[in-house]
Amino acid sequence: MKEIITEIKNRIFKAAASCGRNPENIRIVAVTKTVPAERIRKAIESGIQIIGESYIQDAREKYPLLFSNDVSWHFIGHLQTNKAKYAVKMFDLIHTVDSYKLAVELDAQAKKINKIQQILIQV
Repeated sequence: MKEIITEIKNRIFKAAASCGRNPENIRIVAVTKTVPAERIRKAIESGIQIIGESYIQDAREKYPLLFSNDVSWHFIGHLQTNKAKYAVKMFDLIHTVDSYKLAVELDAQAKKINKIQQILIQV
């Protein structure tokens, strides 16, 4: 696993250098849908710092096993409004907020736990 991640980072470094970008400004999001927790743990131990999950139910199983202050969790799929309360509790960043109704619900759930939820709005 460590060798694979090192190779990915090397490819990113070369690509960034070829277009004048700072590779330090590029983040790897390891998408983990359907990946077992133990394999994700190995990725984290090999230097992965951002986990991307697209299923709330899977995240609810994996998150307690893998939580660390050194790892950022991102929700990357379509989020149903009725699952906003779970998303706010687990994810540092929600990538696909696609409706005003969802944004309002995320804000309401975040306020309940005194959190400012980071989101990306889908346009």
